[in-house]
Amino acid sequence: MSAVASQPELSCAPNGTFSFALPAAANISDDLLGESVRVNVDGLVFDVTIDRHIQIPPVCRSIQDAKYFAMAISFQILVHANETLTALAGAVPLPAGDAPVEHDGPVAEEAADSMAADHGAIESPSVSAFGSVAGSMLPDRDAGLSFVELFEHWREHHLLSGGAPTTPPHWETLIQRFAGFLGHQDPTKVSTQDVRNYRDHLIRSGRLIRTARHSDLAALRSVFRFGIEQGLLDMADPTSGVRFRNNRLGTSRRMMAFSDDEARVLLQAADLEEKPARRWIPWLTALTGSRISTIVNLRREDVVKRDDIWCIRISRQAGPVKTAASERIVPLHPLILERGFIDFALSAGRDRLFINRTRDDFILDGKVTSPTVAGPYNPGRTTRNRLTEWIHSLGLDIGRSAGKDPSHAWRHWFKEKAFEVGIPEKITDAIVGHAQASVSRRYGAVSIPIMFDELKKIPDPLKS
Repeated sequence: MSAVASQPELSCAPNGTFSFALPAAANISDDLLGESVRVNVDGLVFDVTIDRHIQIPPVCRSIQDAKYFAMAISFQILVHANETLTALAGAVPLPAGDAPVEHDGPVAEEAADSMAADHGAIESPSVSAFGSVAGSMLPDRDAGLSFVELFEHWREHHLLSGGAPTTPPHWETLIQRFAGFLGHQDPTKVSTQDVRNYRDHLIRSGRLIRTARHSDLAALRSVFRFGIEQGLLDMADPTSGVRFRNNRLGTSRRMMAFSDDEARVLLQAADLEEKPARRWIPWLTALTGSRISTIVNLRREDVVKRDDIWCIRISRQAGPVKTAASERIVPLHPLILERGFIDFALSAGRDRLFINRTRDDFILDGKVTSPTVAGPYNPGRTTRNRLTEWIHSLGLDIGRSAGKDPSHAWRHWFKEKAFEVGIPEKITDAIVGHAQASVSRRYGAVSIPIMFDELKKIPDPLKS
């Protein structure tokens, strides 16, 4: 039996559910058909039956989500089949020094090397330098990949490796923009001079140097290095050595905090709203210093009591977080409690406090359940965008052009207020989820009661 030689072939039923044909299904031993296998995809654990065609649980909301699940399920089934056939053949021992196979993560990391002669052999998927199964899904380097095909392989590898699911849609646009500049789709024809020319083109067209460096060039560099690492591209890295020179005399666009007047107008408007997102998210972001993108994904279970203090828990289980330091438990300011937030949260008739329809809910056996972690999407993206539109509708001089991004201006406002009232930086960083700036500040955790006592020093924005 061969390894995964191609991508799973997807089908979509009229009701929107997905299924796929298992790669190499024709070679699967009849002894394995009908056998149940427990798989784990990003913490969502469920049973699938080995068959020529496999149903995906109705958790996917796009083709990309379905492809992600299909690849993960396929690898785990093939690893299970390999282990089963090896056991049937007499448990052929692994070569000395090889570790037993474990596959309780999103995808199986490595298949056993020993094969059962009576049942054929499963070629083990190779493990890339990044630690995910990749070799068997990659084509021969002589196949002549286009930018589109190369990026699809990078996308699958990125997601299977636990990369942020919000990155591929953005980077896909950047890669195709580069291909459009070149006028062709062949990555092997790209030279270092082509990349330099594109860099200069971006600068001449008004692209911010920081954006060009950390978005456009970062996407190109990552995809090219992946292709070379995996043997897809037989070439030197054309992005190597390409640099952006900063204009030291130029002025950078610095994001600023809301002014006290802007904060007052925005929070007064929030107090008059009935829609939960508009009513509570401005206050929560203002008095916790959190990013809007994390607050919009809050669940009922993320409103918790610690040391007899009401808090919110920010974690990757609820939705995407920027860094490890972003995961934290933050006490709630008395001004939020006085407004009845706890009653709202505990009585909410939905899992997500600010999302009307929980897109990561799915139905199995007639029962609505939820995965233990967020799926491969950001469930609160639409809510965040609508909230930003509402903030702009208030007539304030804010936005990127004014240097006040609604998603971060509250974060800057909180840091400024914390400094004004004398909250130690170590405690401020713990509240807002910033990594400690120095080694000495990393020693010793900040307790919830200490954070709460310091947080109470932040004055009422409506009276300042």
